[in-house]
Amino acid sequence: MGGFRVLCRSVCSIVRAQRPTALVESTENQMPPHRERSARAMERLASWGFSLGVLQRLGGFSVAWGLFETQLEAALWVLTNEKVKGVRPSTDKIPISGQIQLLVKHSNQLSPIAQRVVTKASDAATDLMEYRHAIMHGALIPAAVGGPSFIRNPRWHGEQRARPTHDAHVDENLLDLAIDTTWVLCQVVFSVKSAVVESGAMKSLESLAQAVQRAESQANELRHLSDLMNCEKY
Repeated sequence: MGGFRVLCRSVCSIVRAQRPTALVESTENQMPPHRERSARAMERLASWGFSLGVLQRLGGFSVAWGLFETQLEAALWVLTNEKVKGVRPSTDKIPISGQIQLLVKHSNQLSPIAQRVVTKASDAATDLMEYRHAIMHGALIPAAVGGPSFIRNPRWHGEQRARPTHDAHVDENLLDLAIDTTWVLCQVVFSVKSAVVESGAMKSLESLAQAVQRAESQANELRHLSDLMNCEKY
């Protein structure tokens, strides 16, 4: 037992000696410099109207959307029985917008109800993709000038753009809608993979019909919120 204690102390000494400086400073109740700088950056973003709750949900939305993208590609491989080991997948050169459309094209081996689920999910994914692209690739609009929001492909300098201008409004409620919608899309692509190869899994995909209808409505609202806000019936 004594030898074991000596060994533990030796290991602990080595670990302490090899810990990064940031961790050592943290144990001494001092915030590491990079965390102080990060906190200042977050405070600046908050001053523009992007609260910590909004920033947290932006992160959650990004992670969930990334999960959807990767699983969508895998679902297409299953639907087309594509063997990707050792070769470049056919999906590698197809943008996410194209992969979303392919999901509908290759869903003909599913049941009629499941095909309708996939079609509605595709429509929701297309709208949500545009909302997501505006956030990730658009210009930031602070609260002081109408935000917090983002606008993609603005023409502020009189330039021509290949794609239309569109925006994305963000607050905690809207981002919760986006996360909820993305999670439904994740459930769909996971279920598509299972429905092709597992007996009885088709029912699981069909059971998402109501959730997908909700997701389609929410994604459409997120994408077209500015137009809806200018509509008297909204």
